[in-house]
Amino acid sequence: TCLCGYLVNLCLAYTLSPSLPLSFPLSLSLSLSLSLSFSLPLSPSCFLFPSLSLSLSLSPSFSPSLSLSLSLSLSFSLPLSPSRFLFPSRSLSLSPSLSLPPSLSLYLQSIDPGQQFTWEHSNLEVNKPKNRYANVIAYDHSRVILTPVDGVPGSDYINANYIDGYRKQNAYIGTQGPLSETLGDFWRMVWEQRTSTVIMMTRLEEKSRVKCDQYWPSRGMETYGMIQVSLLDTVELATYSVRTFTLFKSGSSEKREVRQFQFLAWPDHGVPEYPTPILAFLRRVKACNPPDAGPMVVHCSAGVGRTGCFIVIDAMLERLKHERSVDIYGHVTCMRAQRNYMVQTEEQYVFIHEALLEAATCGHTEVPARSLYTHIQKLTQVPTGDTVTAMELEFKKLANLRAHTSRFISANLACNKFKNRLVNIMPFESSRVCLQPIRGVEGSDYINASFIDGYRQQKAYIATQGPLAETTEDFWRMLWENNSTIVVMLTKLREMGREKCHQYWPSERSARYQYFVVDPMAEYNMPQYILREFKVTDARDGQSRTIRQFQFTDWPEQGVPKTGEGFIDFIGQVHKTKEQFGQDGPITVHCSAGVGRTGVFITLSIVLERMRYEGVVDLFQTVKTLRTQRPAMVQTEDQYQLCYKAALEYLGSFDHYAT
Repeated sequence: TCLCGYLVNLCLAYTLSPSLPLSFPLSLSLSLSLSLSFSLPLSPSCFLFPSLSLSLSLSPSFSPSLSLSLSLSLSFSLPLSPSRFLFPSRSLSLSPSLSLPPSLSLYLQSIDPGQQFTWEHSNLEVNKPKNRYANVIAYDHSRVILTPVDGVPGSDYINANYIDGYRKQNAYIGTQGPLSETLGDFWRMVWEQRTSTVIMMTRLEEKSRVKCDQYWPSRGMETYGMIQVSLLDTVELATYSVRTFTLFKSGSSEKREVRQFQFLAWPDHGVPEYPTPILAFLRRVKACNPPDAGPMVVHCSAGVGRTGCFIVIDAMLERLKHERSVDIYGHVTCMRAQRNYMVQTEEQYVFIHEALLEAATCGHTEVPARSLYTHIQKLTQVPTGDTVTAMELEFKKLANLRAHTSRFISANLACNKFKNRLVNIMPFESSRVCLQPIRGVEGSDYINASFIDGYRQQKAYIATQGPLAETTEDFWRMLWENNSTIVVMLTKLREMGREKCHQYWPSERSARYQYFVVDPMAEYNMPQYILREFKVTDARDGQSRTIRQFQFTDWPEQGVPKTGEGFIDFIGQVHKTKEQFGQDGPITVHCSAGVGRTGVFITLSIVLERMRYEGVVDLFQTVKTLRTQRPAMVQTEDQYQLCYKAALEYLGSFDHYAT
């Protein structure tokens, strides 16, 4: 894998002195200089620029009044091996006091972002209302030309451009988010280009501003100009949605199917904190787009920033697969010659590098469910030239995802440190559960707990430590404020002679925890778990609700269960209860530290659900995603192996997945 960028500047300078007399004698000075410089990354934030320059100047011995200079400079980054695929870390780009290393920021600045070519059709008065933003136009030479409608001026225009992919011309169409007056044009373009896949990189509204008009029916069928669009199916996942449509064109009997993939994990401001979700999104898109389909239509709001990121990452992943190299600078340069402002910000440019580094480092870890047995067999073997199994190597890759200390803010405050059971297990600021602050009590919004996305739902779980005596009231406050009515407990109160969790519930009589009265209602002893039911009442207004606690009792004090079968049944019972009582709040999961057994429970919940709906398994990426939300999730290699074993045992119950 190599990361190669280059910059070539040709500069012709002509200077004329303001006091130059318009009479002769005239002096001419000519100078020629050539400089060559290399950019060597010494570390993710340090670059060395050795340079060699040669200059030649010719000057007559007359008093100078006119000077002419010519200079040529060339600078580039040397290729790096896969193990030295380096670029700035997220901590650099997030810190306001730090700037990008010159080799990245200067490269992006060197690419002309603006209008390099003609855009006469965008500037026609009849077409100006069809442009969402006045400065984001469609170049004439690369614009998508619609079939003109008789008697309708400008009917061939849409703010959209063809964009080349890796070894494929016009692989994409980059376009703006449709306006209410261009909905018919958008679907006409999809039909005429024989597009099967539409990528939407924005929400309809962000920061209370309309970013894109809804161009599809919420249910049933709607007609947009000449195209009839029917919604067949909607699948909503934690980070993206997939909608399937059928299209009919008036006057045609042909029916076509189009899928829209809407990415939901791009924040209103900046870029995603980690590239893992967009890489998973891209893999799903690639798997579903037919090989004979027309150009993939990609849009955000303006159709240049996030749209450009998606296209560059997708194209470079293809190149990485075939050449084991990338040329991000070169591809952005080409894109900007087809549509202006593609990849808008330095932050987006860095994010592209991070995404490709992660893809190159982690490789492809998704396997079809039917191949899981074979995949696990390979993981248990020692690869040639190594001394440990592929399973151990895969787990060690996860350790490379180290959280920067700047990500822990509230957890490190002096008023909160005593609330952490372990000093090295704390919630990231970006995903921590924030309690409603109590006036005058410093740190009253803090609890060592993190929101975790599920397969279909954001913040489907709360992963937390076993409550301490000092944090029991905060625990009940968290359950109430987040409407979490199911608690999963994966530890005993004491193990190996040490307290693992404070008893945070009353055994017989009701007890009050700050604002909340907790009344034990029932207790059921099952072979592998205990189910407790509590009536919880808010003493401030008298409202009450039932909270159920599932305590798994079959996890050994050392190691992991010998099989995953019992734990799978337990997971199923928890989720069945949640569905039965129709509660919308997250499931709260804890062990002692809230990362090991807790991580296994949430990982398997996600992996098993994905297997049911997609028929694929990607344990590595699932755990990696969890670790971006709470550190050290699935803490040991034994726990990681248990996840694989349990997934395989789960598959054994389905005949069509038999190995």
